[in-house]
Amino acid sequence: MKRADEFLPGPPPALTSATYTEVFNEVKSLGFIDSTTRTAEQTQIGKFWNGNIQDFWNEIAQTAVLAHDLNLEDSARLFALLNISLADTTIAFFDAKYAYNFWRPVTAVQLAGTDANPQTDPNQTWLPLSTKTAPDPSYPGAHSAISKAGATVLGFYFGNQFPFDVTSESLAGVTRHFTSFSAAAEEAGLSRIYAGQHFRTDHIAGKGLGAEVAESIDENILRRE
Repeated sequence: MKRADEFLPGPPPALTSATYTEVFNEVKSLGFIDSTTRTAEQTQIGKFWNGNIQDFWNEIAQTAVLAHDLNLEDSARLFALLNISLADTTIAFFDAKYAYNFWRPVTAVQLAGTDANPQTDPNQTWLPLSTKTAPDPSYPGAHSAISKAGATVLGFYFGNQFPFDVTSESLAGVTRHFTSFSAAAEEAGLSRIYAGQHFRTDHIAGKGLGAEVAESIDENILRRE
């Protein structure tokens, strides 16, 4: 990237908007630690991806490299492209997070009485599924941005369709199966709603940001001669 804000997404929704009301009520319901609307699978998904998201995508890349029997040169190029994309995406989403400084669901729900939106009801004892929240702003979502960037890079190399399993550092012995890189990326992003960490608008903005960074990386660096 030429600068950290090169791919700055548009702003998050206004607190009094219908969009914010919708995403607020969604995460308040699905992301609550004692949610009765979150399914058993959504609970597993919320816990499964609760780790260093870059590690997941390097594992997925390793699986794809081995399955496609890439040689050393092509493997090195792939991992370089992947991790440069993930690094630049991280720079970009942190720049955006502090540009907008949008509150996390745990703060939004507990302090909903201060948001001037009569459609959002506060719950001062609300906690997310994972009990803790990352100490940085909510918008855009990091898991969504990193996962979309990772899936985009891998899709450039192998095509989107690829059957694979993923393991988790947070749920030992559990694997998730996917038939495409994009499906894994989408689930990883949505997991943060189920975990009570992000609004759906964070997820959508993160996906857009990650895709833009990855496409720029593929077009501009480590070009084949």
